[in-house]
Amino acid sequence: MPDAIADTGPILHLHEIGRLQVLRVFDSLLIPDLVADEIRAYGLDPARLGVIDQTVTVVTIEEAQWTPFVNVTGRPNIHPADAQVFVLAQSHQFALSVLTDDLDLRRRLENQGAVVVGSVGVLVRAYSSGYFKRAELESAVQALFMQSTLHVSRAFATYVRVLLSALLRGE
Repeated sequence: MPDAIADTGPILHLHEIGRLQVLRVFDSLLIPDLVADEIRAYGLDPARLGVIDQTVTVVTIEEAQWTPFVNVTGRPNIHPADAQVFVLAQSHQFALSVLTDDLDLRRRLENQGAVVVGSVGVLVRAYSSGYFKRAELESAVQALFMQSTLHVSRAFATYVRVLLSALLRGE
């Protein structure tokens, strides 16, 4: 199973719906230090996310490395923690999956060829890997949209439900 770099969003949103254990679809996670600080602010220990047999490594990224990515002319500003995620992905030649729900960060990473996976994508990967059944996937996605702090448009939620319906039709 591949390693991934994690931003705050997917960890927080999956925790809010009681599905943090689905992160086990990744053997290990790399978390920048500012992301770790954000996770701690929500009462979570980044080193112990409750996922058995998973290595979580907090990586310190110097301010001089990430500050140039916060304000890029012609692009929306990204937060310092997101800039650290970008720098960490860049240091791995954008070869690792990046877990984020931030649209501006997603666009920047995808422009570099990175594979970006949001909270919904983590749930789908867990389902595809056999970690839970169809009903659990549907329930988890519904909870993500209704109970977590993940902000999505009604159109995006409908789009995801249509895609999931097509994916699950094959069962």
